Amino acid sequence: METSSIEWSKYKAVVFDFDGTLYEGKGFGKKLVFADLLNAFKSRKERIIRKAMAGQDFGDAEKFYNQFFSQMGEKHRNWYFQKYLPTMVEVLRKHFNAREGAQQLIDKLEEQGIKVCVLSDYPMVEQRVKAIGLNMDTSRMWSTETKGALKPGARPFKEVAERLGISTNEILVIGDRPDTDGMGAKNAGCDCVIINTHKNIGKTEGFNNMDWADIIK
Repeated sequence: METSSIEWSKYKAVVFDFDGTLYEGKGFGKKLVFADLLNAFKSRKERIIRKAMAGQDFGDAEKFYNQFFSQMGEKHRNWYFQKYLPTMVEVLRKHFNAREGAQQLIDKLEEQGIKVCVLSDYPMVEQRVKAIGLNMDTSRMWSTETKGALKPGARPFKEVAERLGISTNEILVIGDRPDTDGMGAKNAGCDCVIINTHKNIGKTEGFNNMDWADIIK
């Protein structure tokens, strides 16, 4: 369901997904694997486990990580936090930049009194946002993982609304994945726009979708 424009004045906050949304994510997975080839198997296993846990609400970070590392292997906890996540940041810093016009859009929204936030599944959100060259309010960056419920779980979106002191229907979510960003927003009662990418062609039925260039316009 393509839409040609966004009525920004309807919203008090815009919540951006991070990966694939604020930067073009093509090739990120391969670069991440090659940056830590010795642990390529672990990286793949991590992705498989996350996919299986998507949408489940564990209540808090501790319960989420207990479940995650019971499958991943407790011995890999240090690798995940001390190697895998910092490598993500470094790969972003070396190889990726924010989408064209992203900073200008963020600044313009803030000038108009619309709060700009980032809600990403992975943690180290502040470091990853900075790695692609964006300057944003760090107090409005959250990870669903550290809230204990990956997208498309609704609670992280609802908690963002509570934190901002607004209703979920006053939030616009902008993401690149209908199955996580789109469904998470819908489950929480937020409006959503899905950015057209090479990965979601033909998968955005039932969601408003736009080219990034049109969002900027």
